[in-house]
Amino acid sequence: MRPSPTRATLALGLLAGAVLWNAAASPATASGSTSWREAGHFDTSGACQRAGREGLRKNRWDEYKCRPGRGDANVTLWVRGGRSRAGAPHHAPAR
Repeated sequence: MRPSPTRATLALGLLAGAVLWNAAASPATASGSTSWREAGHFDTSGACQRAGREGLRKNRWDEYKCRPGRGDANVTLWVRGGRSRAGAPHHAPAR
């Protein structure tokens, strides 16, 4: 039994929408100098905040945020700008 052309078109449209929605919702998928990257995982939000402030103080990144992680009791530190783990500058050059 073949699906009707209307059903096939609808299914492809829904699939494309789901793929685009998920790609846009993930902060790690953005490209360019303003992309967010994971810098660590912590057991408490307080520990995440301390690590974020310490990174700002040491100029490792320009901005940070703590968000719920993949596990139930896990907090992920997301950072932007500053230096990457390899030590190369991660921000756009000055004009």
